[in-house]
Amino acid sequence: MKTPLFSIILLFVLVACEKDSPKPDPEIKTIVGKWKHTAYEKNVNGSNIWVPIDGEPNYIVFRYDGVILDSNGCPNCAPKSYYVNGKLFEVIPKEAISNSSQCPVVDCIGCTTWDIDQFDNELIVTLCEPSNTKSKYIRE
Repeated sequence: MKTPLFSIILLFVLVACEKDSPKPDPEIKTIVGKWKHTAYEKNVNGSNIWVPIDGEPNYIVFRYDGVILDSNGCPNCAPKSYYVNGKLFEVIPKEAISNSSQCPVVDCIGCTTWDIDQFDNELIVTLCEPSNTKSKYIRE
């Protein structure tokens, strides 16, 4: 009788200790996840066109708290805030950001904010006003 009772108690303890995955901030919940860089905008003869990415694609990952990482979990030159579909989101890390030896050392002179427009599983990221460098990403 003691063994089944002990097993049930142990099961409840293990379930109660299970760590919940963090919930994304509501303002960014639709962009959280991994995104593949597929094209960039280029001006050709006065018209803007999308140029596909050649070679190995790059990825960005929007963490649940808004921190932007590369596909290896390393920080990049991401801004401290960005606009998602016109709404400003301030990035406040809720956990440590990895600075492992796999992460490259970078000297960031980045943009203060990005503009991110989401259309279903596609993102258009605009960097550094007024140059308006645009990149297109699809959800992985």
